[in-house]
Amino acid sequence: MEGRQAIFTEDFCNSLRLNLKAGDSISHYTLDGESFAYTDRDVCYLNDFSVDKAKLEKMNTETLSSLDSAILLYEALPNLNPLLASYAPFWLYIAHVELITYMRKRWPNVIVNRDGEQNSTASQISYIMDYWFPSMGSSSKTWLPNLWWAVYLSVDDKREDKYALTKILFKQEDLRTRTLGTYTLFRHKPATVATLRFIESHMDSTFSHSFQNRCRYMTKYLNYLGGCRLLSYMDEDFFTEMLNKKNDDIAKVV
Repeated sequence: MEGRQAIFTEDFCNSLRLNLKAGDSISHYTLDGESFAYTDRDVCYLNDFSVDKAKLEKMNTETLSSLDSAILLYEALPNLNPLLASYAPFWLYIAHVELITYMRKRWPNVIVNRDGEQNSTASQISYIMDYWFPSMGSSSKTWLPNLWWAVYLSVDDKREDKYALTKILFKQEDLRTRTLGTYTLFRHKPATVATLRFIESHMDSTFSHSFQNRCRYMTKYLNYLGGCRLLSYMDEDFFTEMLNKKNDDIAKVV
């Protein structure tokens, strides 16, 4: 439904960070933590902004894969644009209010790690910062914006299954969060789409073995090309041509 969407002010976002770094709010991020207190002065509003609250609530109440969560999040925010998606206060509000239950369930190892060992206070703070708090200029590396960007950069409305390339991107967590996610180049949609289509068309040959290593080699190669060309101006055909020329070398990686 289209209406007003609240986001935190930058001052309140700074307060959230400072309280966490001081160790004062760690318990709020645990499964049984209290809600975050804020006032009308701590929020501002986006007018004429569509949010499908039912889809966000589904993320809160159901156990979903990363892929299904990403698609729901993308569909819940139909008019979110890249500029706003790069703005940390937008995601901080979503994480701390709209999807706080989802975030607590998805990242529950605040106090005790997966091995059952007690985390130090420093480790608890670092864990929360990594998954909850986008940094200015690198929002796509934090959990919720990472999910949205992954779908935004791979969705293809012209295909019968518009999420076919998204499913490839989520085939391995490493591909989305480390292999493609570490390079600024792959915020350029033609580069991402061409790369994913190349993987798709060679899934039974080049990428039938050593998938992770070959993907890493391929993305490093494209990033290397950026040292001598301004790749942000290149179209999908350019990246497809470069990858086809490099296919034999990619297939040799073990």
